Amino acid sequence: MPQCPPGSFSYTVRPGDNFWTLAWRFGTTPQAIARANPGVNSWSLRIGQTLCIPGWSPWVTPPQGRCPQGWEPYRIQPGDTLGSIAWERQTTVANLLRVNPVNPNNLRIGQIICVPAR
Repeated sequence: MPQCPPGSFSYTVRPGDNFWTLAWRFGTTPQAIARANPGVNSWSLRIGQTLCIPGWSPWVTPPQGRCPQGWEPYRIQPGDTLGSIAWERQTTVANLLRVNPVNPNNLRIGQIICVPAR
């Protein structure tokens, strides 16, 4: 497993991953992922391979370790969707995605996102 540089987190490759899909999922660029993983070819990733992804870890902390003013951390619970969270917090999915660079179809139980404060 590679030692990831500060400001990045380790990620285990899943089927269908490449630098473009990972960049979209984690709110970064394919070029930034390539720089964090010298010598790795985006189009020949192996399932189970570990990569370093620049940016914040969506499973550990909100972006830059804190939420914007007026927002607070929220831990994803079983059954949560961005739609249900948006409804609960009286906001929109688009507003949640503006603050949280996450794949709305791939939320994980325990993942922390930022939501409007109550």
